[in-house]
Parts: sequence; structure tokens; C-alpha cells
Amino acid sequence: MKQKLVFIGNIASPYQVKLCYALEEYFDSEFWFYEYLDQNRPDWWKIPLGDKCQVLKYSKWFPKIGYLSLGLIPELIRFKPDVILLGGFMAGHAAIVRIAKLFGIKTVIMSEPLRPLQNDDDPSDRLTNPQDNPYKTKLLHWMFKDADLYFGMGTVAVEQFKHQLGFDPNKVVHATYAQDIDAYFDHGLRRKQQGDTFKLLFANRLVERYQPLLVLEAYRNLSKRYSLELYLNNSGQQLEACKAYIAEHDLKNVHFLDEIRAWDEMPKVYEQADILVLPATYSNGNGTIIEARASGMGVVISDQINNVSHHSVDGKNCYMCGVTVESIERGIEQYLEHPQRLIEHGMLSRELVKFHRNDVTAKGYYDTLRAKQIIS
Repeated sequence: MKQKLVFIGNIASPYQVKLCYALEEYFDSEFWFYEYLDQNRPDWWKIPLGDKCQVLKYSKWFPKIGYLSLGLIPELIRFKPDVILLGGFMAGHAAIVRIAKLFGIKTVIMSEPLRPLQNDDDPSDRLTNPQDNPYKTKLLHWMFKDADLYFGMGTVAVEQFKHQLGFDPNKVVHATYAQDIDAYFDHGLRRKQQGDTFKLLFANRLVERYQPLLVLEAYRNLSKRYSLELYLNNSGQQLEACKAYIAEHDLKNVHFLDEIRAWDEMPKVYEQADILVLPATYSNGNGTIIEARASGMGVVISDQINNVSHHSVDGKNCYMCGVTVESIERGIEQYLEHPQRLIEHGMLSRELVKFHRNDVTAKGYYDTLRAKQIIS
């Protein structure tokens, strides 16, 4: 009989919903979410949850505490999990760790690196640490020290959990994000010539830490010498600022992705683009980079992004840039001047991100939990 695993997380992200069903090969798994979506996600993110995923009843977000749900305990009693995978270091999750310990249920905390931010769009790359945040780091250690395992999402998170939060190094492991990328591998490689129109894609939300205004300025400069189109995400705090910049400088062939109606339409957006651009001041890896690589696109990303070294080799399958207009332009221009590199880079990128498929991620979780004796 398969052991029972439940994941409890914030929102019903499509890639997490799909990971739930990939895990069915190894577990009797269910995924529970506090919300279907939050205010940062478009309605087309909603996909059918099936019979293994659900939004918990009577859930609410509380400042400085996180999500709480009155529907959680009844579901735990019904499902009787062997393992609980908790998404994030929230106060409510600390309580679940304590309750689970009383009943012999193993708990695993899954999290990105922790940062002392005002909101999710904060561009700072500072991490929570004992020097700047002594009270918070001690509190987090006390609240979660009884968890059985910690899934650090990337090497930065792993190091922080060990050295800044003081968790047992033997209980801290690296884990990969869920990624819904199977359809992207069916895209054709980009066969372009000098003088062709190149389509740039800024797929991330229009927020300060992703620097869409710098991309617009680079596009403005390059458009004077090359035939280009730019496709931009249609959400985020800087949406109006981007529209104002486009109007002020009379930019041509700039399109907002405002006609997407369903999650499964996303691969088509990538298939029709040539180069992904993301000059972020901070990101912990970012799903759009994985999606672009699986699609076989050219990639221009900043050197401030964590957790990408295993699939990003500057000059071999992408161009790493600084967070400046000039550096972004140089990266994009490498593809415009040498279009054959789109094929070379796309082929290598696909090889390097194969292990991000959800079936591989599911097996990785299973193997890790067995190796750490969380499951038998």
C-alpha cells in the first residue's frame, strides 16, 4: 500500500496541481491550498483541481501570521497522512508541525530563501540573517526545529537554512520546483537569419524587481537598428508605467499578453517568441527561464538570479547581463547578430532542463524522502 502524502500551500498553482498527479505513482497524494488564486495571479491560472486537490474551507490570510484554515484539522483527520509537506515558514505551519509530531506524522518544510521584505515585489536581494534579524531568526528556529526535513528551493535556501536559521544540516536538502513544461519540448528550434524580425518576450509580472522599464529602454534603442517585436506580461504594479513609457516614446510593435484565456495557452506564447529577457534584481530561479529553455528559446537574464547555474552557461546557452540597459542590449544583440546561436543554445538548454519535468521532480521527492527515512 502506498504511503499518504499531503502538500499544504498558499495558492493552487497549475504546476503544483499537476505535480500532485505526478506524485500518484509513488504516493496516495493530495494537495490542499488556502486559496484558488491570489491578487497577483490572473483568472486564467485556474485549472481543474480534480479529485486529489482542493481549496481548504474557511481559510484566511492574516498579516505577520500567514494563512490559517478552520477546515484543515477535519481534513487531516479524514486523510490521515503519513507525511505533510508544508509550503512556507508560516505560524500556522509551525502549529501543524507540533500537532503532527504528537500523532507520529512526519513533516517537511518547503521554502525559498527567506527575505525581510515589505511585499513580494520588493526588489531587494537581502536575506533574513541573524545579524540583521536576530529575533526573527531565533523565533523561526524555535518554531520549526521539530520538523523532520527541510526542502530548500535552491542552493541559497539550503545554505540559509543551515547557517542562518540553524537547522540540523543533516535535515536540509535541495529540492526542485514543480514545472509544467512537457508541452514546451514540442516547439521547433528558432531558425532565424540576420534581418528577420526577432520577437522578444518579457513573460514575468511587471514589477520593479524584474525591471520591465529597463527592457523597454533596451528595446527602444535596439529597434532603431533591428526589426523587433516585444511581448509583455499584462499584470503587475508597473503596468501603467510601462504603458506610459511606450506612449511617450511612441514605441512600435509592443504587445501586452492580454488575450490569454487558459493556462494551457501559455506554451503558444513561448512558441511564437525567440528570446526571453529577464534582467531581475532578484529571483530564486524563476519558472519562465525553465519554460523558455524547454521551448528552445534564446535567453538573456541578469547575473542576480539564484539557482540557475545548473542550466545556464553564459555564452553557451544564454547571455548573462548586468541590471543596466547597456548590458541588456549587448545580450540581446548577440542573438540578433548571430542568429544561428538560437539553435545552438536551444538544443543545449533542452538537455539541461529535462530533469525539471514533473515526473522527474516527483521521483526526486520520493527518492529524497526515502533516503532521509521520512518514508519506508
